[in-house]
Amino acid sequence: MENEIRVCSIICGAPCGLEKKYVSGLVIAADSGLDRCVSAGISPDIVVGDFDSARSVVPASAEIVRVPPEKDDTDTMLAADTAIERGYNELRFFCAFGGRISHSLANIQMLRALKSRGVRGALFGEKCVMFPMSEQIVKIPRFDGYLSVFALSGSAVVSERGVKYPLDRHELSNDFPLGVSNEILEEFAEITVHSGLCAVVLEE
Repeated sequence: MENEIRVCSIICGAPCGLEKKYVSGLVIAADSGLDRCVSAGISPDIVVGDFDSARSVVPASAEIVRVPPEKDDTDTMLAADTAIERGYNELRFFCAFGGRISHSLANIQMLRALKSRGVRGALFGEKCVMFPMSEQIVKIPRFDGYLSVFALSGSAVVSERGVKYPLDRHELSNDFPLGVSNEILEEFAEITVHSGLCAVVLEE
């Protein structure tokens, strides 16, 4: 089916409270993400990486995609490429925040690359999730936490409704974090990105 959503869960290496119940679809461990899988009782279908940081034994049932240490892409990006090559178009990256800040920033940049390829991506960390938006509308149910919207492109025109600090076709720029730490007051927040590319962050 042309528009079928095929989900792949990619487990990264940052410390987080990974729970098996949230992981679905094809499961790929990106190098030290194998250690996170083992701790959470998850058996990955594929393990991708140069194995410079994973400490756990790869399960006998898992496919191994081994890459050389000298490479341009991160293990997480290589895991994403592996999923895309196999026809998966919605990638959920767990344990994607909270470790090395360089890896966290690389993962955020990766979201932009996936979006440009027509692949849906979201990053999950310790009590937070980030996903990109571009020329679309998203409704977010109310929760006890903070909603932030940042421009990933040079600027983005955004509307926010049902929140403490509403916006009406306001231009956000990537050099001033106006959209940080909003709160949802109604049953749903409605976020519209009229133009540009944004990152939406939900934090408990």
